[in-house]
Amino acid sequence: MPQENYIIVPMDRLGVTCVQKDLVKTINIINSFISQKKDVYWLTSEAKIHTEEFPEGHFFAPGAFIVKKDTDIIEILKKGEVYFSGIVSDFKIENSIRLSKKKIALYTGKGAAEFCLNPLIEVIREMGFNYENVNDHDIRKGLLDSFDILIVPGGPDAGESYYHGLGNKGYSILKEYISSKGNYLGICAGAYLPLTSTSENNRFWLNLVDATDEQELDYWRTGTGFLRIKIIENAHPFAFGLTAGNINTLDMVYWEGPAIKPLSPKVKSLAIFDDFIASGTSTDYPRWDLLDNTPAKDAINNWYNILTRERFNKYLKNFSAVIETRINNNKILLYSPHAEFGNIGITQRKYSQVYLLISNGLFYLSF
Repeated sequence: MPQENYIIVPMDRLGVTCVQKDLVKTINIINSFISQKKDVYWLTSEAKIHTEEFPEGHFFAPGAFIVKKDTDIIEILKKGEVYFSGIVSDFKIENSIRLSKKKIALYTGKGAAEFCLNPLIEVIREMGFNYENVNDHDIRKGLLDSFDILIVPGGPDAGESYYHGLGNKGYSILKEYISSKGNYLGICAGAYLPLTSTSENNRFWLNLVDATDEQELDYWRTGTGFLRIKIIENAHPFAFGLTAGNINTLDMVYWEGPAIKPLSPKVKSLAIFDDFIASGTSTDYPRWDLLDNTPAKDAINNWYNILTRERFNKYLKNFSAVIETRINNNKILLYSPHAEFGNIGITQRKYSQVYLLISNGLFYLSF
């Protein structure tokens, strides 16, 4: 890429924050460039790049955006207080992907719980992802065919409510869509949905992914709380901007999601449940300020099925919290904890570092 035409927008981790002052606003601006069909590349491996700030060369982490500049782009970045630097030497990036706008469907029909759906809508809107709502009737009518990515949010159970709305026909359409065309991001109940059941009595999963939850539909065996996950695939795009070095952990809100057990090498575990942090019990109640994070406060204060350390150790520890698999080269990403609920402290919710799991997932599913 010629030097005079490009700038780099880094997304490197700085402890529990991002090099960008407001990572959500930064991604929103990047998405606006993508929607305008500007040349935007996503750095997928570490690269040494010579910039105006670091003419001697500087290593940038995966997840940075490289944008072909023009006067309007520079003005928008400056106005948005986005940190960027001009590239001052010719360079070749072998591991970068050009990002393009994709059609995203967000499932909002029967089975999608408002307390899960509303925070997710807030995050993807603020990040500038264009999406359309699809409900159970839309899917049964075959309207998924025009979409590239389907997001299925959390729900009130381990998949039963999805079947209530979609039925056999809707499930068949979902299986065909994921197998033949679409990419899939599932969170919590949406992560239960594609799993494979070992029981003939469980009609509520799609039996698409070579992974299961050994407790089947008993989501009630855990509860709600704050957990630490350990990222075990540090170079995977889902974790861009969240890793540095070999060992990386992330604190998140958990709400009765699956303890995923891969059943074959086709399924890659990206992160595991590593440690219990806090919950709504008298002995484990968080002693810090949760700031403006209403979903995190609800998980601690307003739900009577409370996770305990004993339950964590019995049902979650070392099971997969995030997995990836492919069906006919279509990608499936499953998140058991709730990235859309934001941080469990440290910063205000609107600056939550864990939101990168949402944007990274959607960018990854787009190519």
